[in-house]
Amino acid sequence: MLLEKNEKKKGRLTIAVLFGMIILGLLFFGTPLKMDQPAEKNNSNKDIPSAEDGTVQGKIVVIPDIDYQNLEKDKQLQELMESRKDNLGIKKSLDMIVHSDESLKIGDVKISMRDILEKAFLKEGSVFEEKINESGAVTPQRVKTYGIYVVQPGDNIWNIHFNILKEYYESKGINVSQNADEPTDQGQSSGVGKVLKFSETMVMIYNLLEKKIDMDINLLKPLSKIIVYNMDEVFSLLHDINFDKINRIRFDGKTIWNPAKKI
Repeated sequence: MLLEKNEKKKGRLTIAVLFGMIILGLLFFGTPLKMDQPAEKNNSNKDIPSAEDGTVQGKIVVIPDIDYQNLEKDKQLQELMESRKDNLGIKKSLDMIVHSDESLKIGDVKISMRDILEKAFLKEGSVFEEKINESGAVTPQRVKTYGIYVVQPGDNIWNIHFNILKEYYESKGINVSQNADEPTDQGQSSGVGKVLKFSETMVMIYNLLEKKIDMDINLLKPLSKIIVYNMDEVFSLLHDINFDKINRIRFDGKTIWNPAKKI
């Protein structure tokens, strides 16, 4: 009887040992728990790096400054400006073609187009529209093109406008005479003169030293002021004019009527 009880005890011990070995085998040889591996990330974020605190980090593309002093030294910058000017039909009457999301540098002064536009809009009592993209960078709603002329000794606003107008029409195969902006024999403004006078309402003059928009368009200080043209507005006006009928244009000092508009 005692022998039988000992056999039963041995059997139970054997089963317990086998059961323990099975448990240990599952723990060591079965599917391991991946405690040292991060949880699977959402596919939509797999290309966006994150900081340790979970903040999503975006890559901001920095556009280099357009340096006026390097226009003749930097071949890459020179080619860029020439390409932009060619697209507009402009070669000599403007120094730089700059986009609204870029910055420029003249001498020791660095200024962003966004800053110039903000100040110009503020002067007019309007709001400069902008948006924040996914990377956190602030950009204008639509990238626009601006022509920049750096004021030189002996310049006046009238001649600067006239040179742009002449060069634009020359690119269209239209020759504008040197005295086309002068009054008629009756003392009235010519059509070209009216367009130039209206152009004064379309430009921004930025004082580089005082970092503000100047209201006096006739006071031009060499190398300390730039004239900024919204090329979309300027070329939209010139494109719509039938030059053969330009003298039919009417201008009252603020508003221009264009009976010479192309059909």
